[in-house]
Amino acid sequence: MSRPRDEQRREALLAGAFDYAAEHGVANLSLRPLARALGTSDRMLVHYFGTKGALVSRMLRVSRPDLDALFTAARDGSPYDLACGLWEQMVDDGAQAPRVRLMLEVMALAVHQPQTYGPIAAEAHREWIGPVAAALARELALPEDEAAARATVLVSGLKGLALDHFVTGEHKRVDAAARTLIGSTTRPS
Repeated sequence: MSRPRDEQRREALLAGAFDYAAEHGVANLSLRPLARALGTSDRMLVHYFGTKGALVSRMLRVSRPDLDALFTAARDGSPYDLACGLWEQMVDDGAQAPRVRLMLEVMALAVHQPQTYGPIAAEAHREWIGPVAAALARELALPEDEAAARATVLVSGLKGLALDHFVTGEHKRVDAAARTLIGSTTRPS
């Protein structure tokens, strides 16, 4: 009979795993070194999370910015201002940047390891598109399909620009490109 899971311990391990992955990345993540860094065993990580893929999926799920809350809280702002706020949260050196870097890494890994990372990356992508499409439909009075298309261009474009931002460090150029993208996707038809 297996031991019951201690949810507080599970959440503490999850937070530690996220911090570890934010520093070391996911591509070469191995449960043994992770467990050692967390002061536990790889068996305990398997007990709490099942597999490495399940652990990474859970990390992404709990570390994802709450876009719905972001758009709802700033409802008085224009879609342009809301999207600029999202962009700043994505690339600012604050709490969101490690989360975005981790998500970008998982999305890149999904290209060559679709069985392991594909579902995680697809879920993360859908989680971003939905709230952005809903906000664009509401604020610009767009039909659902047009709002979804614009949200896809905006979210996918911002993710690509975030990658450019983190890789090149050319923040002025990339910020200007982000504002151009935001302007073209958030103006009324």
